[in-house]
Amino acid sequence: MDNRVALVTGAGRGIGLAVATRLARDGAAVVVNDLDGDVAEEAAAAIAADGGQAIASPGSVVDHDDIDAMLNTAQDSFGSLDILVNNAGITADAMAHNMTDEQWSLVCDVALTGTFNLCRAAFPLLRGSRDNPPGHHRKVVNMASINGIYGIAGNVNYSAAKGGVIALTKSLAREWARHRINVNAVAPGYIAGTRLTGARDDSTGLGIPEAIIERIEAQIPIGRAGTPEDVAGACAWLASPDSDYATGQVIELHGGREMVELL
Repeated sequence: MDNRVALVTGAGRGIGLAVATRLARDGAAVVVNDLDGDVAEEAAAAIAADGGQAIASPGSVVDHDDIDAMLNTAQDSFGSLDILVNNAGITADAMAHNMTDEQWSLVCDVALTGTFNLCRAAFPLLRGSRDNPPGHHRKVVNMASINGIYGIAGNVNYSAAKGGVIALTKSLAREWARHRINVNAVAPGYIAGTRLTGARDDSTGLGIPEAIIERIEAQIPIGRAGTPEDVAGACAWLASPDSDYATGQVIELHGGREMVELL
């Protein structure tokens, strides 16, 4: 990925940080976005200390001025944008009959509308100019979820938003293929070691109760939970020239768990 420029949203921690780190190790210059500016700066510094090129651009994926700043950072600092990874997300769990309008809107605004906002705003940079080399594809990788494919109780807002991300991915793939922009998605299952999937933190409302984590891990045929690096590997392939003939695809990463649930 030498001479490629990537923007990764929600890249301060967890999966996003793993993706940004992997892309930098593979040679890309990375714009690290996170809602928390301090976290974004720390992540960019860690990537630089690891030998990569990175710069922080904090902001919200639902704020159009922040989005413009992210894209301007990519262009001003590195000269272009070749790879967009839409990873920013949030959860607000409740059973459907108890879910508030605020819980519904919060998750859908960040996960679905935020992904659309970035794609729409980034299109002029991704499309580039008519003198781009014929073999130079730009890449969009959207973070979906197996919940957007199979659904899950108590998470209807997140499942609906991620299902929307999958439909958005497939539609944009059709629209943008003629511009040599590949649009694909990754749909992780249970990934350990993130704020959303770690042990429940009542102070933030994030995480999963320990009993549920144990039950999930026992259901994974491959014998272990996924890691942020597992997701980063799939994203790196979709961002690389090796995937130039793949577009409109959704890669499921769940260690076989969903196959078991379908039996």
